[in-house]
Amino acid sequence: MSSKGNLEPSPEEAPSKQENPDCSADNRPYAVVFVARSGQSSAFHCHFPQMVALAAQSQPIDRATRLVGFSKACEDRLSAALGIPRVSSIALRDDAPQAKGLVDFVREHVAPIEVVWLREARSLKFLETKIDAVPTKVGTKKPRTA
Repeated sequence: MSSKGNLEPSPEEAPSKQENPDCSADNRPYAVVFVARSGQSSAFHCHFPQMVALAAQSQPIDRATRLVGFSKACEDRLSAALGIPRVSSIALRDDAPQAKGLVDFVREHVAPIEVVWLREARSLKFLETKIDAVPTKVGTKKPRTA
């Protein structure tokens, strides 16, 4: 706390990033993201495809982050293995201990996420609205019975 009574530290008192290297964000990309698809509302996991697709754009296609969904039974087994009551998602990095075999298997069998509307949005070309008008006949109005 600074001498003026503020709750925020003064610039001289604030720890620098050089003094504390652990406070910097880890910029290594994830190799695989596993997400439980059941047992919760889709609002908790519906953003993962877009998020993973955007994150994977900075990587070569063969190293792109893969997204794998797993069932409620797998979620329960993973929770038990990790020793925590509930797991909704978990991610692995390339250099995770003892994960090379799993990461290689997933990269071989799971295609990278492709979000078509993102690709179309980046093409920067005007897409005209396409409205298909279908002529229909309206029958006679039924009389009301009171």
